[in-house]
Amino acid sequence: MISLGSILTLLGVLFLLLFLGVPIAFSLGLTGIVTIVTSMGMQYLSQIPLTLYGSLSEFIFVAIPLYVLMGEILYQGKSGERLFMATRTWFHKVRGGTGISSVLSYTFFAAIVGSSMTSVLTIGKIAIPEMVKENYSKKLSYGLSAIGGSLGILIPPSIPLIVYASLSGASPGKLFIAGIVPGVLIATLLIIWTVIKSPVNQSSEGTISKGHYKSTFMAIPEMLLPLIVLGGIYAGVFTPTEAAAVGVVYAFIITMLIHKSIKLKDLLHILIESVRTSSMLLMIVTGALIFGAALTLMGLPQFLSAEILGLDVSPWIVLLMMNIIWLLMGFFLEVVSIMLITTPIFFPIAMSLGFDPIWFGIIMVLNMELAVITPPIGMNLFAIKSLYPKEKMGTIIQGVAPYALFILFVLILVWVFPKIPLFLVE
Repeated sequence: MISLGSILTLLGVLFLLLFLGVPIAFSLGLTGIVTIVTSMGMQYLSQIPLTLYGSLSEFIFVAIPLYVLMGEILYQGKSGERLFMATRTWFHKVRGGTGISSVLSYTFFAAIVGSSMTSVLTIGKIAIPEMVKENYSKKLSYGLSAIGGSLGILIPPSIPLIVYASLSGASPGKLFIAGIVPGVLIATLLIIWTVIKSPVNQSSEGTISKGHYKSTFMAIPEMLLPLIVLGGIYAGVFTPTEAAAVGVVYAFIITMLIHKSIKLKDLLHILIESVRTSSMLLMIVTGALIFGAALTLMGLPQFLSAEILGLDVSPWIVLLMMNIIWLLMGFFLEVVSIMLITTPIFFPIAMSLGFDPIWFGIIMVLNMELAVITPPIGMNLFAIKSLYPKEKMGTIIQGVAPYALFILFVLILVWVFPKIPLFLVE
C-alpha cells in the first residue's frame, strides 16, 4: 500500500535537487533511486536496468536521434532562410506580409525538424530582424516566433509525439496525422492576428526585386520533405522511424548536392552537435524512466487511478485536473520530462474514462506547447534570448505571454470537438 511518506520523499528529493540546480536528467534519476531505496529497499534497484533496457530498446526511440540529425543538417544548411525568403515573395505586397511569411516559415520548418527550439533558432535568426526592420514591435515579433516555433512539437514529425507513442502504445503514424489540423489552426490564428496587429506604414514591404522570386524555386526541395515523410507514413510505405532515416538521406541530398550549402568539412560538426543534442534528450529519457520505475514500484499510478475513478465526478473534471497539473509542471520542467513522468500515470486513467488514445495524446502535446513558452524554463524564451542576448527576458516574456491564448483556444476546440484532430485519422 502506498504511503504518504513515500510520496513526500519523492517530491521532496525532486524539488530539492531542482532547487540546487542539478540537471533535470540527474534530478529525476536520483529522485527515483532514492525513493526506491527508502521506500522499498536496495533489492528493488535491480528493476532499473530491466526498465531501461525494455524501454530504450524499442525501435521507435531510434527515430529521436534521426530527427535530431535531420534538423541539424537543415539548420546548418540554411534551409530555414530559403523557406523564409520563399514565403516572403508570396506575401510581400500584403499587409503583414513579413509576419505572415514568418508564421508560414515556422510552420513549414516545424513539419521538417519536429523541434520547437530548432525552429526558433533557425527561422527567428532571419525573421525577427526582418519584422523589426518593417516596424513590427519587438513584442509582436517575439510572440510570433515563440508560438510559431512551438508548432515544432505538434506538427509532425514531432519528438514529443514519438515519446508519447512509445509510452502509450498508440500508433505514432496516427498521432502524426492527428497533429496536423490543430497545428494549422494555431498557425492560421497567428496569421490573422499578424494582419490585424502589423504596422500600417511599412518601410520596405513590397520592394523586393524580381530576382528574389527565384527563392521560391530554391525552397521547393525543402517544401517536398514533409510530403515525403508524412506521405510515406500515411501511405504505409514506411514507419515513422524509417521515415526519419529517409528524411536524413533527403536532407543530405538537399543541402550537399542541390544547394551545396554544406561541405564535407561541415559533417563532423553536424554529427557532433547531433550527438550532443540526442545525448541530452536520451539522458532526460533515462532519468525520467528511472523516476517512472519508482512511481510504478510504489504503486502510485494504480493508487491514483483507483482513487480518481472512485470519485463521483465527470471525466471532464478529471481531464481538467490533468491539464492544470501539466500547466504547473511546465513552469519547472521541460517537455520530454513532463511527458515521461505523467504519461504512465495519466494514460491508464484516461483509458479507464473512455478517452481516445490519439485524441488524448494531442491534448497532452497542446499542453506541452504551453510548457515551451512559460517561464522560468520555457525553452523557446531562451532560444529568443540566445539570438538577442542584450534583450531583457522580461520583454521577451511580455511579448510571448498573450499568444498563449491562441494555444489555449485551440486546446479548448480540440477538447470540445474531438473530431478536429481525428477526422484525418479515421
